Amino acid sequence: MKRILIAGPLDATSQAFVRQLSKNTVLDLTVYTPSEVTLSAGITGFTGEALDEGGLSAAMLDQDLVVALAPTIHLTEIVQTVITAAQAVAVPRVLVSRTDDIEDLPGELRAAQRTLMTAGMEADLLEGLGSVSAMLGVTPVPAEVVPLLDEQRFAG
Repeated sequence: MKRILIAGPLDATSQAFVRQLSKNTVLDLTVYTPSEVTLSAGITGFTGEALDEGGLSAAMLDQDLVVALAPTIHLTEIVQTVITAAQAVAVPRVLVSRTDDIEDLPGELRAAQRTLMTAGMEADLLEGLGSVSAMLGVTPVPAEVVPLLDEQRFAG
């Protein structure tokens, strides 16, 4: 069983991603997020700020991997906090995924990449949840499809 902590704000897309991951029987998920969210059965949840190093370290205990979801505007600060917390509790690997597509802050991106490269641990900066799935080596469980319209009613 692979123990994974997902840390950061969970919007609707991130929550759907967590629900899909929770259906994978080889994963044991923990979520650390700044606001309360409804989680699937079997997921451990903690509420705390991404920049709270102590709370983040506590949530990281006994995890095999940390996935940090971070907005670009706070990327450097969050990466530094996550790396420091992960080093404190000896988490072997950290993945940081940006939660937006802001490209106007190249300094933030470079600083975050530099911090990850010099962390002395396995750490990667990713773009989006698809990249996270690929790095985790898991295939997402198909989501339930809800039709937008009744095809029978509009047929011919």
